[in-house]
Amino acid sequence: MTHTSGSKIPFAITPCPNDVFSYCYWMQENDASRGEPSAFEFSFDDIETLNLRAKESFSPITKLSFASYLKNSGNYALLDAGAALGVGTGPVLVGRLAKDEVLSRASDDENFEILVPGLDTTAALLLKFWLGGRKVRLKPMYFRDILPAISAHEADCGVLIHEGRFVFKDSGLNLIEDLGGFWTDKTSLPVPLGCICLRKDLIERKAQIEELIRKGLDYAFSHESEVLPVVASYAQYLAPDVLKKHIYAFVNKYSFDISDISASLIGNLKRCSDE
Repeated sequence: MTHTSGSKIPFAITPCPNDVFSYCYWMQENDASRGEPSAFEFSFDDIETLNLRAKESFSPITKLSFASYLKNSGNYALLDAGAALGVGTGPVLVGRLAKDEVLSRASDDENFEILVPGLDTTAALLLKFWLGGRKVRLKPMYFRDILPAISAHEADCGVLIHEGRFVFKDSGLNLIEDLGGFWTDKTSLPVPLGCICLRKDLIERKAQIEELIRKGLDYAFSHESEVLPVVASYAQYLAPDVLKKHIYAFVNKYSFDISDISASLIGNLKRCSDE
């Protein structure tokens, strides 16, 4: 897909609360409040679909899992703005099993299966990092279907992202491992979940796009009451406390700039993927 200078730039994101919050300023729903033409034309899909489409360089700007960026860095550049990093918060492994039972079955049962929100997600990479070389079957599933599948006894455990990580106890499931906490304990870094990537044929616009993203973030933080209803219209779980927990867990100072730590994040992720 090509892009013509002066037109809106296609920008692929997810419908999760932190993305809608971050980019609401530039979305069509916010035309009246913005008072200026939008710089972007947004499309929405789940994160693993965006990860897979990146292999075809489909969108000029796209949200990706950091783990997927590692695989697509030949075609995409990592932006310093727009990242979703968890500070003590990240994907969680939940289910009806105890931690020791999961590790034992991962060591001894070649048919043991764990649900993940996509094979190219950071969540799947962090799970493999925690498993420490144990081989299990990772079954990819749309992220919003994982919690209902475990609750319906269709699987013993799975990795939750987005809002699901905040509400699993309501379904009677237990926390097996906080994978984000495990990462931070081992690396002393925030959890690198999602990033914004720019196709390299537009690399000369990198600084401009980063500033536009920061402008949208500034707006969202200063106009929460206007932005939250838009967030809720895209969300899976509508409880205001859940939405706010999700947003402020992943939209933080690192969303404005990761330049000081991006090399460390990528280096540690590469080491995880090699283990």
